[in-house]
Amino acid sequence: MTRILHTAEPSSSQENSEAQAARPVVTSWNAATRMAFRFCLVYAGLFFLTEMRVLFPLLGVFGKELPPSAYVWQYHVVSPVVGWFADNVLGVDAPLLEPVQSGDQAFFWVLAFTWFVFASVATVVWSLLDRHRPNYTALYKWLHLVVRLCLASQLFAFGFAKLFPLQMSLPLTRLVEPFGDFSMLNVLWSQVGSSPAYEILLGCAEVTAGLLLVVPRTAMLGALLASVELTQVLVLNFTYQVPLKIFTFHLILLSLLVLAPQAKRLAAFFVSDRAVAASKHPPLFRARRAARIALAAQILVGAWFVGSQVHGSWNLWDTIGSSGAKPPLYGIWNVTDFSLDGSDRPPLATDRERWNRLIVDTTHTYQPGPVSSQRMDGSIVDYMATFDGQSRTVTLMRADDPKWSGRLSFDQATADTLTLTGQLGGKQVRMRLEKVDLSSFPITRNSVEWVQDGPQQPRLALRWGL
Repeated sequence: MTRILHTAEPSSSQENSEAQAARPVVTSWNAATRMAFRFCLVYAGLFFLTEMRVLFPLLGVFGKELPPSAYVWQYHVVSPVVGWFADNVLGVDAPLLEPVQSGDQAFFWVLAFTWFVFASVATVVWSLLDRHRPNYTALYKWLHLVVRLCLASQLFAFGFAKLFPLQMSLPLTRLVEPFGDFSMLNVLWSQVGSSPAYEILLGCAEVTAGLLLVVPRTAMLGALLASVELTQVLVLNFTYQVPLKIFTFHLILLSLLVLAPQAKRLAAFFVSDRAVAASKHPPLFRARRAARIALAAQILVGAWFVGSQVHGSWNLWDTIGSSGAKPPLYGIWNVTDFSLDGSDRPPLATDRERWNRLIVDTTHTYQPGPVSSQRMDGSIVDYMATFDGQSRTVTLMRADDPKWSGRLSFDQATADTLTLTGQLGGKQVRMRLEKVDLSSFPITRNSVEWVQDGPQQPRLALRWGL
């Protein structure tokens, strides 16, 4: 007897339910959310396309190969538009001052205003033309990816510059320069640079935030850390007059843009006692294989950012860091005898030509050269220097006066004494100098002291007089 097995055919109702389950659920965004997304997309796009500071960390090691003009070409492209807005809308003078040493020039304030105006107009037009679209879920996933990676690249750039401690340092000139002559920026740079361990920890915070941002699952934590860290940076930029306020503010906006979809969950977690549901952030791709490939690609991009920054910072550290080679005559030298055109010059505070000190330092990223002199009134003059070890000479030039030049021969009878002879600015000079013990400056003793009987503040002790 033969049995015939029949496969049960699904009913029409079962087929409909399965089809509905397979069909993606279309979520309708409210009008305010759609308009906010359109504005953020256009504004972020303009920021990415016209701000050169965004581009170079993305290029990694290839950015070092570009000519100096590449650092400002985007500004030159938008300069006519910025100039028109400055003249006809705001009524201010906002030229691009080159070399670009400040990100808070009037040009950049007008540029940010231009981004806002263009994004606002584009949002209105886009909303009128596309008002029936229920959401921008697919477009948001890509915007979220671009913002995460761009923000991570910036955090790596700033973080590794502190992790190797290069961004802030303590030049030898700061040890003898009157504190009253410091700008607020110099105070901040010297405060952080005097403690490399503290600077390294600051870099660790920025690098950690960048690493968390690269991986989608930890991106929210990375954005939280970045928003806190960057807010602290922005406060320092305002209170210590660091000319990078506009750019830092926009990095904070990028971190908030990453956090925006999680705002309700974060509020519930930090403010209420309610349970927090799992994130509903849609994956970049629904297919599991494609999602894995996308994750691997993001990790590779993050590795490219990290590798490029480590490579550049490591090479720079070997060149100008504390592990780099010291130039001849490195240190601070007190001038004990000074003659100009054969005439001895006593150490008078009113003498603008007599040197009080010679400072020979390693190269720092924010000063023109490794050699400086200190006048009798305490002011500092910086020089670009070229040492010739065979002839035992040093050639000096000044960035503020291209016609000025100097050439000095040096002779050391002992390690702590020095004689310089030659010409400075066309005048014959001869001077004798004595080396200063750098450990005599309390600020150079920056190692951790586990046992302290009292604070090291000798200059705050009471001074008794007659």
